[in-house]
This record gives sequence, C-alpha cells and structure tokens, in this order.
Amino acid sequence: MPLGAQTLCDRCLQPVAALALAVFAGPVLAGLVTLNGSLADPANAALVASNMSAAQFGDDMDTANNVALYELHVAVGGNVNFTSTGFIPGGIDPYFTLFSGTDRAIATFRESNYLQAVSVGGDFTQDVVLTAGDYTVAISVFENMSFAENSGGFLADGFIGLGGPLYLGDGSYRLAITLPDVVGIVPEPGTAVLVLTAALAAAWARCRRHSVPPPLTTHGER
Repeated sequence: MPLGAQTLCDRCLQPVAALALAVFAGPVLAGLVTLNGSLADPANAALVASNMSAAQFGDDMDTANNVALYELHVAVGGNVNFTSTGFIPGGIDPYFTLFSGTDRAIATFRESNYLQAVSVGGDFTQDVVLTAGDYTVAISVFENMSFAENSGGFLADGFIGLGGPLYLGDGSYRLAITLPDVVGIVPEPGTAVLVLTAALAAAWARCRRHSVPPPLTTHGER
C-alpha cells in the first residue's frame, strides 16, 4: 500500500482505537464531594439553628446545636460513601443525617450514623445505596438528631437540640462523599463487540475506498 494510503488508513482507524478504549476500559474515578467548614463560623452560609432559624453563636451550647445543611445531587444510582475526617484533627464529634429531597418542607429522613455515633463516636465511614436524585446532607454535633429521625416528620421540623459543647471541639467538620461514576458504565460484551465491529467495518471501507488508485485514462479522455 502506498505511504499516503497507509497514513490515511491509520487516520481512519484511530477513532476505532479510541472507541475500543472507551468501550472496554473499566470505570474512571468516581466523583468526590468534600464538605467542610465550622459550626462556629458566622460566615458559614450552610448553617441553621436546631429549630431551622438563623444559626446562633451566643455560647458553646448555641454553637453546638447549629447544623450545616448541604444539597447533594446523585447523577446515577449506586453506592455512595460518606467519610468524616474532621474529628481527629480536633473538630466536632459528628452526627450525620441524610434526607431524601432538598425541599425542607417535604424532605424525609434517609440515613444517619446513629449506631456508630452512640457506640464509638468520632470519625466514621458509611456506605449508603442511593437512587439517582437530590438529597440533603446535615452535619451536626452528637447527639443533635433530626425530629424526622427521632419521631418522624420532615427536615423542616428541625433538630432536637441536644448537641453538647463537650462534643464541639473547635467547631470544624470535614465530610468526604464519594459518588458513583457517571461515565464508567461498561456495556454488555455482546453489545460492545457489535459496536466495534460496525465501526471497524466502516473505517476499513473508507480506507479501501481511498487506497484504490483511479483508473487509467487515455489521452483526450475526460
């Protein structure tokens, strides 16, 4: 095959190679969301008081009962990991609550680290299987749980206000959330083979079409 045709074929087959990598490669790194701040920081816009009014900073009891609320979007369903790393450096003894939905009036309790918090305390790691959708993450001090968890209801009902200054530390928190991967979905083997076979056939046909020399013509022919 002439050098120019060979170069053209290589160029035609490059997209197929890229497609093969995309189809057969394993999942790429999952998304990571990090929530950090301080329950003692008046500039922290995520904070509310336990009764869902403006955050309070009058004394350590007020501060210990502030709650940080964050909206979380899960693009695809799967396992979501929540890991706290703020306690060991001197932050709060965390109480974590997850609600389904972001509208506080109707957001319902989904999960918390209750069992870990009442038995061991401190930093935790917890896996929760979630469907795609929107959620609210609440970070507070042990044992400022929500009324939605304690007695039923919704996020708007607030928290029980039993966070203690003993568990406040310097007020800081850090929560890492590892989300399911969005693009690393591997197709079934049969589907992958069909896709690549079709792409390869199209690339080869294009290569052949450009590599066949034009017919010779006699002088005077157009």
